[in-house]
Amino acid sequence: MHMEGIVERSARRLQELAAGYSGWRFGLGGSGHWWAVRGNDFVRALSPEELEVKLEQHLAARQDG
Repeated sequence: MHMEGIVERSARRLQELAAGYSGWRFGLGGSGHWWAVRGNDFVRALSPEELEVKLEQHLAARQDG
């Protein structure tokens, strides 16, 4: 895959994540980790799918506690 395709796909995925989680900021670091941050909350994963799972777990734990 060309670099432009990777960048476009990553940008589109970041936009989708941002649209689904109000107040969170998302990014893809140079180490290949996807991350999300809101205030003092930080979640990191190796794929956008894993990041969504971890975000849902994080949000569920915050509601329980």
